Amino acid sequence: MTSITEAINIEMKAVFKMLKDATSRIEGDFWKEKENNWMYGYVLFHAIEAIEYYMSDSAKDWIPLSGVSENSEEKETETLKTQDQKFFKNYLAKVETRTFEVLEKYKDQDFLEKDGFSPRGFTSRLHKFSYVIRHAMVHIGELSKTLRDLNMKGIKWE
Repeated sequence: MTSITEAINIEMKAVFKMLKDATSRIEGDFWKEKENNWMYGYVLFHAIEAIEYYMSDSAKDWIPLSGVSENSEEKETETLKTQDQKFFKNYLAKVETRTFEVLEKYKDQDFLEKDGFSPRGFTSRLHKFSYVIRHAMVHIGELSKTLRDLNMKGIKWE
């Protein structure tokens, strides 16, 4: 029988594999163009940053790794337009390392407990991490659709 810890780790590995695929597609300028209030680079950043945010035990514990977070989509978008593939790959690598460091410290019972995000409606860490996975998948789907709409290969599903 697979433990909760093993299942969360398996799913997070798949999430990071797909985010790496999404990051490898940043070429030319298509990823910085904002159309209909939507930008590939911003959505990619948002998906990665949300994982980083929820790996903390509360919002107060979160220390952003990217140097981009401004609490303003407009400021973040302008900053992200100046970044390149190397920025996204480095940021993703940092968040991936941090994620698995955090997950490594939890046993199954820890996933069933509440943390500092419980006031946001999460009934347990398991609920929170399930949300993180769903959130990432929604944005990975958006990114993949954008690539296909631009006649590029979509993100490989893991």
